[in-house]
Amino acid sequence: MKKIIFTLILLSSIRLAFGQTADLNGVTFGFGAGYSHTHDRTYDYSLTTDKDHNLKLQPLSKQAFVISSVIMVKLGKIAVDQNANTFVKQSKTSVYNSLIQQKYHFDRQNDSLENQGKANFLKSKKLDESVQGLTGVSFWEHLSINLALDLVNVAPDVSFNKNINGGIGLGYFITENLQVAAFYDVSRISQLRDYIVDSYENKPIPKGEGTNYNALDIKDTNLFYNKTISGWSFKLIFSLANKKAPKAG
Repeated sequence: MKKIIFTLILLSSIRLAFGQTADLNGVTFGFGAGYSHTHDRTYDYSLTTDKDHNLKLQPLSKQAFVISSVIMVKLGKIAVDQNANTFVKQSKTSVYNSLIQQKYHFDRQNDSLENQGKANFLKSKKLDESVQGLTGVSFWEHLSINLALDLVNVAPDVSFNKNINGGIGLGYFITENLQVAAFYDVSRISQLRDYIVDSYENKPIPKGEGTNYNALDIKDTNLFYNKTISGWSFKLIFSLANKKAPKAG
């Protein structure tokens, strides 16, 4: 009787410790950080402090370090074995868990491969091959579609007229919580109208009735408009709440 109870406890501990693959959520939230580059040249603007108030242009850097919030949509239905740190297809997790438990139980009965007979050696090798055959998650199943909203933009220069920007990208899961991703980014930034720049760079901007502008206001639509610019970025992304809640029962 004691032997039966001990065996049941042992099998229970095996199930708790091994073969516990966890399904990953199809949609995951996380944060990313990396390098961004814009295609278009943008400017910051100011007026000189003398009596003329001439228009001055300051080119803004095309490069920046960005931190983003990210929503990730996985392209594959995958699970993860936390002990082996490997991905498994969700459709094969029950078979994978069973094989892992068999292998663990079998290996505990043998001190080492050197001390096993040929039959046991071949059985252990076959179990290894069967387990490895179930971890063949394809390259495409590592991928995810990502939507990013930039929270922090650190550039060599600071612009008072830059708006929130974000992008859409493709990511590759290296581990269950970490992926690398490339994004196509779009942002809107307030810029002076082209004819203002072309006509009044290094000159005062007429305001009417013989007066000139002595300050710039990006809300003034006579001077500014929202320009859409594009670019790309590369980021490392850390995902949160990655695992599905275990099914009841």
